[in-house]
Amino acid sequence: MLGRWFYKRREDALNLQTPYSKGVEYILAIREHYAQSMDVQRIDATSFHVASGRSHYVVDLEQGKCECGVFQVEKMPCTHVLAALASAGVHVSHHTCDTYSQECLYATYAHPIYPEEEIDNHKKKSERCRPPKPKDGPGRKKKSRWQSWLEISRKSKKKGKSRRKKPKVYSCSKCKQPGHTRPCPSLLRSKLGGLRAVFRRSTRLSRSFSGGLRGFNGNSVEVYDAY
Repeated sequence: MLGRWFYKRREDALNLQTPYSKGVEYILAIREHYAQSMDVQRIDATSFHVASGRSHYVVDLEQGKCECGVFQVEKMPCTHVLAALASAGVHVSHHTCDTYSQECLYATYAHPIYPEEEIDNHKKKSERCRPPKPKDGPGRKKKSRWQSWLEISRKSKKKGKSRRKKPKVYSCSKCKQPGHTRPCPSLLRSKLGGLRAVFRRSTRLSRSFSGGLRGFNGNSVEVYDAY
């Protein structure tokens, strides 16, 4: 298929009747149409001032520059350069890169592409398709992993080793009871019981006076007189 493409483009380049390819000739024709409506003023022998509507550009034919930047990038005259060339009476080919010419287009596809050589079928059968080699992932390699109880039991039967140790049971340092660490439920119960006793004592004292409770701090109760 690639050989057919090269042959077709090579024949098209030989049959061209224009100095440039069809695409370049089409672009230049459109730009020349818009260049006819622009106003051109000569600055010096090689510089021109081109006005198109509200935009103004300076074209330097000697250095090959235009303020729009298209001429420097494409190496092909833009609309402003074409207007300046028409005003100076210079042909377009003097300021168009040779890369777009018919000779360069033919040289691009001049080398023929031959079909691939046939490979013996016996050699194909002898070659065995193998999977690609696995690549090590990033990071440090793991030396061990968590094993299931089934794997541990099988290994213990074969080697006579004991099973994996059970997780440690933690106990509270206050009440020495297992199942919790902090906060201890027994200490919370004792603190709640002390607060209830203080509350009951304060309510009894408040009934014996005609005043009321002003507040308490810890186990002490302060009472004030109503009169």
